[in-house]
Amino acid sequence: MRAIYSILLIILFLGCEDKVNYEKPEGLIGKSKMVDLLFDMHLAVGTSNIQNVNLEKNRNYMSLVFAKYGIDSTQFATSNIYYTSNINEYEEIYEEVQRRLDTIKNFYQDRLDSLVGEQTTQRNKAVQKKTDSLEKYQKRRN
Repeated sequence: MRAIYSILLIILFLGCEDKVNYEKPEGLIGKSKMVDLLFDMHLAVGTSNIQNVNLEKNRNYMSLVFAKYGIDSTQFATSNIYYTSNINEYEEIYEEVQRRLDTIKNFYQDRLDSLVGEQTTQRNKAVQKKTDSLEKYQKRRN
């Protein structure tokens, strides 16, 4: 009986494959296009809760992203499954997407910091001007 359990256990361990291999699907989205697509998808998800120029909020922009690249959600899903099964390729894709997102974040963060710095400088000048006029008033009274 113990031998049967041992054999079944060995078969179980040998039968479990560590990696699922998918064949390239028909209409596979290329790596560079997938990077562009995922980048735009992340932007679309990030902006969906921001009010647009038409004062619309919570708008789903995914259909616009799919239309931009001339694909549908099924083609994206099958390509995404293929790339997730090849983790090294998917990691390369997402590293590039992350690099692009970081670049755009840093660009806008620098602009925001610059604007905040200008506002702070203007506030400081206004406060200084008020302080100066208050000092002039106090000198006149004395």
